[in-house]
Amino acid sequence: MAPPVAGFGPTDEAVGRSQLTPERLTRVRAIIFALTLFVWLVVWIYHSLGPTPAREAAFLTKLRGVGILTWIYALVQMLDMRFYNSRFSQRRRASMRIPDSLLGWLFGQMVAWFGIVYYGFTQDLRWYIAGLVILLLSFVAFPIRRPYTAAPPDER
Repeated sequence: MAPPVAGFGPTDEAVGRSQLTPERLTRVRAIIFALTLFVWLVVWIYHSLGPTPAREAAFLTKLRGVGILTWIYALVQMLDMRFYNSRFSQRRRASMRIPDSLLGWLFGQMVAWFGIVYYGFTQDLRWYIAGLVILLLSFVAFPIRRPYTAAPPDER
């Protein structure tokens, strides 16, 4: 194994504190939303250029099954993170070391992006619109938490 190179990797000070400050989280949330809208726009433009081939009914049934499983997984994880905080969500939080708000937004994005994939294959907007609503609700359900700073004690 090669020795570590000086100057690369996290420092001891950076390991203790999060790199995702509230200001950066605001930008990340905007990027998640903008990417979701942009990718949908690309797929919409692709479909508006001409007709797309019809898909087999068996494929669409399997795709809907994957969609239902995706929605169930994402919504259960979001509810668990927001209200229940099971040992699984605590373990995920400890291992990933990213804020719960970002995880909640990514689960919401997962649902919206499945809607984009489904729209890409079927030209059915319902899954995307519902996924976009879930994404926007995840922004409300998982707000950006400001770090707690204790006021200095009064010296009397």
